[in-house]
Amino acid sequence: MSFHEKKVSILVIFVLLAGLMSGCSFTVNGANTGVKDGKTQLRVTWWGSQDRHDKTLRAIQLFEKENPDIHVIPEFTGWDGYWQKLATAAAGKNLPDVIQMDYAKLMEYIDRDLIVDMDSYVETGTLDLSDVGKAYIEGGYVNGKLYAVNLGTNSPAIAYNPEMFKKAGIEEFKPGYTWEDFAKISMQLQEKIGEGMYGAGGVANVLPWFNIYLRQHGFEVYNIDGTGLGYEDDKLLIDFLQYWDELLKDGIAAPPKVTSAIQGLEDELIVHEKSPFLWFHSNQIIALQQSAGKDIKLAVFPSTSGGKEGLYLKPSQFFSISKDSKHKEAAAKFVDFITNDIEANELLAAERGVPISKKVREHLRPKMNDAGKEMFDYVEQVESHSSPIYPPEPPGSGEVGILFDRIIERLNYGNISVEEAATQFREEAEEILTKNK
Repeated sequence: MSFHEKKVSILVIFVLLAGLMSGCSFTVNGANTGVKDGKTQLRVTWWGSQDRHDKTLRAIQLFEKENPDIHVIPEFTGWDGYWQKLATAAAGKNLPDVIQMDYAKLMEYIDRDLIVDMDSYVETGTLDLSDVGKAYIEGGYVNGKLYAVNLGTNSPAIAYNPEMFKKAGIEEFKPGYTWEDFAKISMQLQEKIGEGMYGAGGVANVLPWFNIYLRQHGFEVYNIDGTGLGYEDDKLLIDFLQYWDELLKDGIAAPPKVTSAIQGLEDELIVHEKSPFLWFHSNQIIALQQSAGKDIKLAVFPSTSGGKEGLYLKPSQFFSISKDSKHKEAAAKFVDFITNDIEANELLAAERGVPISKKVREHLRPKMNDAGKEMFDYVEQVESHSSPIYPPEPPGSGEVGILFDRIIERLNYGNISVEEAATQFREEAEEILTKNK
């Protein structure tokens, strides 16, 4: 290649990159809205990794090819700063047409009348949800209205190393095993595999997992109005914390001096065969298996004897349509495309979680690697071992979560008792939530 040809090639690459990167930040001045050159200008925003950006941009190109009257303006960023930029756009009444939404933020955007009910587009067929099971879509409904469409489904899960079970001669978990079974098997695994290993993994006494324990007893962390806790008997929290405290004191669960060194999936005990378990969310299995370099499987959470189903299918994130949008019909068409188009989902490759359309799941599963297939199969298993997801979290829930973590840290270091932890959490959480009255 001549010097001149090299210069031309570099220039072409630069122009292409500039075209892609033009959508990488939020538009707040309204310059790219409305109709231009006879095409509807549709702004779509999301957060995520570079891998997500690349996949989504390719799907957008396909959408534009199939809808030549619509030009999509992508506006993407990382998680940091995403909501602040949306807040700025909302203040200027210039939100993007299609917004990637988080479950924890959904109620806030509904209360502020920033996103629209999409039921009318479902009724007209613009947004086709006929191939979507109820458990996959219910997280986007609030007060019977559809405000958000799930982009990918996951669920709380326990990752485990099947080779360790085989080595110890212990049968792998099956749905229906109890909390007592988990503790017993954790002790057996530790005894049979050897020193330097923690049979139960880290101490999983975190608020989301406590909520699953509550749900098994018919309660939620928050009451229906979000003005207080959703359970009255502190014995439930005491029993949950006592369970993990005993495993910690017996050396079956790893102490905080060990778990505090974990900064990412690549540091997890299961990756280094220091534990057979990790409590996490199912969509993390692909990255976990890559880090571990070995076969990893997924199991449902332990159950409570005679209790209810505590697990749920959780939207990893949604698409919502902005109240500011001048092109809501085109926005609904885009959401439908991402939900149902087979070729688009081949490009997206379930990066946001398991697709909600049954036909898309059936088409993609054979194309996934072993970890991806395990993720798909697990979500389908949870569908028959779950109950409806908890309501969107109320204002102040983030502060309550930080409070819980702070109290649990003191407990894990042995600075307070489980009874003191339960009492302190109730007193301070109620004080936070009472502001919602």
